[in-house]
Amino acid sequence: MSVIYWLVIAVAVFAVHCFVAAEFFDVAKMKGWSQKKYLIMAILLWIVGYLLIVALPDRTGTSMNAVICDDLPEL
Repeated sequence: MSVIYWLVIAVAVFAVHCFVAAEFFDVAKMKGWSQKKYLIMAILLWIVGYLLIVALPDRTGTSMNAVICDDLPEL
C-alpha cells in the first residue's frame, strides 16, 4: 500500500514540475530564447534549470527602454 502511495506522490510532483518547467520555458520565449533545449534543460535540471533560464539575457531589446526616462537628471 505504501508503495502505491509514494508512486502517486512521485507522479504528482513530476506533473507539477513539468508544468513549472513549461512556465519557465514561456519566460525564456518572452526573453527571445525559443529553442526547445531550454524546456528540456528546465525539466532535466530542475531548480538549476530554472535559475539558468532566469539568468538568460533579454534578446528582445526592450528591457532597458522602459527604465530610461527624460525626467531623470544628467550626472
